[in-house]
Amino acid sequence: MKKIKSMFEKNDLFKIVGIAVLFTIILTWIIPVGQLSGGVYTKYGLVRQGFSDIAYAILSGANFFAPQILFILFVGVFYGIISHISGYKALVNKIATLLKGKEKIFVVVSSLLITLLTSFLTQTYLILIFVPFIIHIATQLKLDKLTAFLCTFGSIIIGILGATYGSDGFVAFINYLNYYKTPIEVTEEVAIRAGILALAFILFNFFTILHMNKAKKKNEDAIEDAFALETEKSSKVKVWPMAVGLAVIAICTILGYMNWSGNFEIDIFTKFHTWLTELAIGDYTVISYILGNNALELGSWDLPIIAIIMSIVLILSAIIYRLSFDEMIDSLIEGLKKMVKPLLVVVLAFSVFGLINSCPFTVTICNWITHFATGFNPFLATLSAAVASFFHNSYFGLTSYALGDILTTTYQDMYGIGIVIYSSINGLVSLVAPTSIFLILGLSYLNIPYTKWIKHIWKFVLIMLVLLVLLFTLLTYL
Repeated sequence: MKKIKSMFEKNDLFKIVGIAVLFTIILTWIIPVGQLSGGVYTKYGLVRQGFSDIAYAILSGANFFAPQILFILFVGVFYGIISHISGYKALVNKIATLLKGKEKIFVVVSSLLITLLTSFLTQTYLILIFVPFIIHIATQLKLDKLTAFLCTFGSIIIGILGATYGSDGFVAFINYLNYYKTPIEVTEEVAIRAGILALAFILFNFFTILHMNKAKKKNEDAIEDAFALETEKSSKVKVWPMAVGLAVIAICTILGYMNWSGNFEIDIFTKFHTWLTELAIGDYTVISYILGNNALELGSWDLPIIAIIMSIVLILSAIIYRLSFDEMIDSLIEGLKKMVKPLLVVVLAFSVFGLINSCPFTVTICNWITHFATGFNPFLATLSAAVASFFHNSYFGLTSYALGDILTTTYQDMYGIGIVIYSSINGLVSLVAPTSIFLILGLSYLNIPYTKWIKHIWKFVLIMLVLLVLLFTLLTYL
């Protein structure tokens, strides 16, 4: 029994996520599925899921999120190799030396950058590129692991809470709404969502600073970095090639994943892409052949494109800093191994998506909640959004796919406020739900117990919930 208890204590995330999966299965035996159309609910009956369905749910979730899973593994490979390159170690050490005594500034600025990138860029998993780099610096600054989580993974979730133009979940959420009512743009109520972003960021970092003050006094746990760096002893290592390489990745990330034309009506990149790919020698568009069929204009890139750029930077860095081929292979394998445990928890969480996709009982629950009152009610809408967010957390687009009729028909002219409610509550639930991918990925990556995280974040969640409900009430009745 002691061994089993010890195993659960060491792997509490598996236990917590497993309970969430089991809870989802139990509900399929209790709550029937149904469909909404034109504000009318049609009940189809129970679609019970059993233990044999878990395997199919895991496969279904893993298949749907295959690009994201592969990208997480690629980030592991990238940092598994780059953390053994002398130029990278020297660069991190140099930055950390410059930031000595400025730890709070580093944490807040890092949190701000991660939050804004998440809120504006079209791909959320893309932000993982920057996370190990920030954690490496935090490790050198001897910050505790909860602080490192707060300014990285935690800040990603704050960016989701205050999604403005970006986050792949919110973009998908808006796109699916257009099946029910057109046109609905990402810019719908964007000023309100930007205000929520600012409020959440300020409050979140207020609690982060409070934690840093306590952690310094209590000598909190040091960071358990999956890609811990050794101090680069040689002072002759040139850091500028590595700095340039990482800068190229950062610039490409911003240019390639900001929807310039759709959100800001900036068409210069579209025109440039058209001009470049139409350049021809005789009847042959040679440039387009070289770039390939999947070369997209800046602003509409997908995850494989940045992976290619990162691979080029990685290979050039290995050549410049004379990392042998054998060392690269060993580091690659090491990087993959270090991402296995976090990824296993994530894949288990994806199974909730697979179960809900097969048995969408959330439609029944949210329809029941919504019709507790006549017309739009911000309190019931908040509760409905919380329920949907718990079960749809791995893919926010599923919420509008399943519940778009509620937002566009039942809420009628209040659908804009409904979008704000569902978007912000999705982010708030992501801070506590064991179905939250970035939460469990980050906790597993840094080996932080789920209970320890809840003890830290519950005050922020409670205060933010009260403020959001107050805002929703004012928007509805004033």
